[in-house]
Amino acid sequence: MDNIALVISTCDKFSDLWDTHIELYKKNWDGPLWKTYMVTDKPTDKSYDGVEIIVAGENFDFPMRLKYALGKIDKDYVLVTLDDYFLIEKTDFSKLNYLAERAEKEHIDYLMLYERRKTNPRRFTAIDILEPIDLSQKYAVTLYPAIWNREFLSNSVKADMNPWYYEPSLTNYAKDLGANCKFSHTGAFVILDVVRKGKVLHKANRYFKKNGIDIGKRPLISRITEIKLDIMDYISWYMPRKMFIAGKKILAKFGITFYSED
Repeated sequence: MDNIALVISTCDKFSDLWDTHIELYKKNWDGPLWKTYMVTDKPTDKSYDGVEIIVAGENFDFPMRLKYALGKIDKDYVLVTLDDYFLIEKTDFSKLNYLAERAEKEHIDYLMLYERRKTNPRRFTAIDILEPIDLSQKYAVTLYPAIWNREFLSNSVKADMNPWYYEPSLTNYAKDLGANCKFSHTGAFVILDVVRKGKVLHKANRYFKKNGIDIGKRPLISRITEIKLDIMDYISWYMPRKMFIAGKKILAKFGITFYSED
């Protein structure tokens, strides 16, 4: 598949993760690398074979950095991932090529490759099964990691958009346009979520210790904070929608800000 590139979204504050990210990406990508871009905010002395670093500028927040980079890429499709999503399983190149070709042939706007709520490495489905995404669900469309129609993704970013509002806005954006959104549960791109709130998650830390990986001095998140984040994720994903909206209205009265629209 010659019509797709891989884009790693990052910034200077996470540059301590780049070496390990690229090392694991190349180690676990089983086949010729797609054209690969790393999008950041500040100039850097770092460089990697086969990776083009796009410096969007310090004045751009991450959605505008992404939009800037997409304007520099001449492929119709992009697989977008994040600096702290480390590729930890061997990726079957033929699977990813197959999915990219399906996306192009079937005019898929968004093809999710990894979903924390659903992905279970013991229960992957066949490569030819693509599940339609229910856009009425909360956070049905998330930015990473997924195969996107480049133009569709670029148009999702508005110049005045608050970066904290951007990702929660994607589901309604897709819904309003009647986008063709699918989910592949094939295990084609299995990632490890490494950082939350700027600190290393315990699951990631165990993986690093087991595999003798040193990612530097980034601190470990407290267990209490990690548990709280897991609980909030669970509530936001699984609580009935009406109850969730009612709860948000109550919390908003106490000054808590939410960025999703439902």
